[in-house]
Amino acid sequence: YVEQEGDARVPASHQTEDEYNLGTWVSSQRSIKDRLTPEQITRLESLEGWIWDISEFQWEQGFSYLEAYVEQKGHARVPNSHQTEDGYTLGRWVSKQRSKKDRLTPEQITRLESLEGWIWDISEFQWEQGFSYLEAYVEQKGHARVPNSHQTEDGYTLGRWVSKQRSKKDRLTPEQITRLESLEGW
Repeated sequence: YVEQEGDARVPASHQTEDEYNLGTWVSSQRSIKDRLTPEQITRLESLEGWIWDISEFQWEQGFSYLEAYVEQKGHARVPNSHQTEDGYTLGRWVSKQRSKKDRLTPEQITRLESLEGWIWDISEFQWEQGFSYLEAYVEQKGHARVPNSHQTEDGYTLGRWVSKQRSKKDRLTPEQITRLESLEGW
């Protein structure tokens, strides 16, 4: 397998041509590492791309894609649908990290939070972004009566955001309602 594929990262479901469950065997070796002989461990570790902890490997892989995204875009706010050029579903990986924050290690949390623009709650971020645009509008126009079709100079659909806040008033937090109602002309 390593000769053919270039690494020892065998998918769990992989079968050889003669129907040997190689993926199952590899998974088994990882789970019984403490019962393998030092020679067996050395032989496995000598294989290109051998890894003991597949979860850790996958996390590191996702994080390295995220670092590259941040370097290119300047922030870690990856759209859910984003895929890298080689097909890695980075948006899905980022979303998964947000949803399982309580199962991440403190080190993983620190590393994510060290990235420019990392946010845990995308809904809160989007609300704050919309509110910030609305505050700027009020400052410029003197009121919060934004036409539905209004877009900011950079293309933000503020009119649609304002309309959405009105239609979902029952799902806003008391703090969000207070902040909106404090704006002139809301």
